[in-house]
Amino acid sequence: MSSAGSDSKAMRALDLAYVIALGAGLGLGSAHFAVAGRPLLGMVRIGPWDAWPRGGGRDVDPYMRAYLARGVHLPLGAGEGLELIASRDDRGQALDGRCRYLLSGATPTTRGWSVSVSDMDGRPFRLPLDRSGFTDAEVVREESGALRITAAAEPQTGNWLPLPGSGRFQLRLRLYDTPISSQAGELRPDVLPGIARLGC
Repeated sequence: MSSAGSDSKAMRALDLAYVIALGAGLGLGSAHFAVAGRPLLGMVRIGPWDAWPRGGGRDVDPYMRAYLARGVHLPLGAGEGLELIASRDDRGQALDGRCRYLLSGATPTTRGWSVSVSDMDGRPFRLPLDRSGFTDAEVVREESGALRITAAAEPQTGNWLPLPGSGRFQLRLRLYDTPISSQAGELRPDVLPGIARLGC
């Protein structure tokens, strides 16, 4: 009788230990998932571009605050501008260094802008030409004023943005001192450059 009672207590202890371990694992896993990448909370999607308009403001949400505390990336302040990040093209396909892309179209009203290539954590690549981006002062526009930048691993004519030879990457468009910072949620995709895959 006492043996059965002790076996029952041992089973209950094991069950309790299992529940505690499972709860701790799920809690830690969900916390890591919540801050491992930029949070979905507060994100605005405009075509292939994603933005977090309140990421650099005082009313930043706790998930973005936790992400920024990791020190991976410093956002633009609320009055400084807006950063947009694309990890997919216009058709929703993941950006891949083995392919060629055309960034074309309009840029919104802004004092200045830059577009650059980074890895999926936001860090710039070390590329052979030591160029990982363009600014509005460096890019050559068409007569119509439209923007055309070809992103590819191999050299291209015109505005060429070098890419890594393979693997995933992100395009980061930073708009400085722009009035659209407070209206990001109302923007249409045609006010930002499109990202078309030309081939792989």
